[in-house]
Amino acid sequence: MPEAVPQTHELYEEIRAVVGAEHVTVEEFARRAYTRAPFYAVGGGGRGKVPGIVVRPGTTEEVAAVVKLANRTKTPIVPKGGGGSVSTFPPLYVGDQSNILVDTHRLNRILDIDTTYMTVTAQSGVILSQLAEEVSKHGFHTYTVDVPIHMDTVGGVLSGFLGGGEPSDMATSGTMNKYLLGLKVVLPTGEIVQTGGGPGTNIHQPRFLHREAGSSDMTGMFVGDGGSFGIKTEATFSIHPYPKVFMLGITDMGSRENMWDAFRELAATDPYPYTRLLGFHQQDGPWYFVHVIRAHTPEEGELKKNILEKICYKHGGQPATVGREILQIANMFSARRLGQQALPMGSTMTYFGEALIPMPQSLEYLDDINVLLDETVGDLDIYKRIDFVVPYLRATTITGILLYFGKGTTRDEASQRLHEKALGGMERLFTEKYGGWTETHQGTSLAHSASVWAPSYKNFMHTIKKALDPNDIMMPGLWRI
Repeated sequence: MPEAVPQTHELYEEIRAVVGAEHVTVEEFARRAYTRAPFYAVGGGGRGKVPGIVVRPGTTEEVAAVVKLANRTKTPIVPKGGGGSVSTFPPLYVGDQSNILVDTHRLNRILDIDTTYMTVTAQSGVILSQLAEEVSKHGFHTYTVDVPIHMDTVGGVLSGFLGGGEPSDMATSGTMNKYLLGLKVVLPTGEIVQTGGGPGTNIHQPRFLHREAGSSDMTGMFVGDGGSFGIKTEATFSIHPYPKVFMLGITDMGSRENMWDAFRELAATDPYPYTRLLGFHQQDGPWYFVHVIRAHTPEEGELKKNILEKICYKHGGQPATVGREILQIANMFSARRLGQQALPMGSTMTYFGEALIPMPQSLEYLDDINVLLDETVGDLDIYKRIDFVVPYLRATTITGILLYFGKGTTRDEASQRLHEKALGGMERLFTEKYGGWTETHQGTSLAHSASVWAPSYKNFMHTIKKALDPNDIMMPGLWRI
């Protein structure tokens, strides 16, 4: 466990003058609370560095004032969203004991929902479930992640994997990044910049209409940066008419070969006959498809369903006769309710080797991950393991294994073994052998991704970082390159 730092900080008085005494602390119990993500058990090695001071600014201007103080004194800054990262956070190698942790939870207002221009603007600390709920009250839909939607913040997600974790309809819609129109960002110097085709690139235009109008697409450089290029304080997204028809179905595909033949044809069909598609099976059991169809009319929904069933049945599928257990698995995947579907006799549940993999190699990767599982944690009390593969648009998949640990293995024991024995092997498999990516751009996982950047790309990123952050205060050393 990292050593505590003294309960003093050279910038405490100045930061307190900016945000107020109730929104800044150097108390050890508060600072230690920021050293781990909720998904990590204490024994799993997932604790990060204890920050020197924690501050919760309430406005963009307060964020900028804190960053200017840090820049003047060359004090490292670690911005934090909802804390749902699956990597060690903050990483032990980022900054030093004087780190300022900027918690964005007070930036929690939805600033505007415009049903004429079909946009929503929210501060970076807004929880995604709140964002989705408020937009739906106006009869519209916004693309958010649901891993987990009740914890992730707007800014935290945009700092992560391709614009966030996994939206329930990522198979056909992509990630939140696709619907992002513009950002307000506090740069490492404390300067405030507005990106996107709106008031930042045309001072006479009050609305965000495009992402790249009037300028190069500078919004994208802040997506997936792990907080290295600045602190996001506001984001504007496009919203869409809410699809009111929801259809859930399960198909028994029998063999893996049947499943994969249908999977590839479904992913290549245009327009998509599904909104979400999941192939999964338990050991020694058949492969199933669970599909979700969202549509604006019953007729549209039935048309998609007919196309999907025709393709599945052509490749040996048939209507599934399933019990309560398979329905639990299907519901868990369709809603991504992490933890809620764990069966009562278990101690914990986790995803093993889940990664973004080129589609043609997905099953080969799944075989290798199963071998690694047997070699590293196979002797633990695992009473259920489920292979799964989900399309991500046309060319890639999210592939991995869902593990349920029994009560013979504690949560701490499972977490520690995964961290010590399996994590490195998983990263080498999906990154080096298969040319894939992890699902997070935060914490230690971003450093692993950066380890395989091309030399010219590393130099390019160094150049951008130095230009934006000449004193190297914003998440210094995150990439470890």
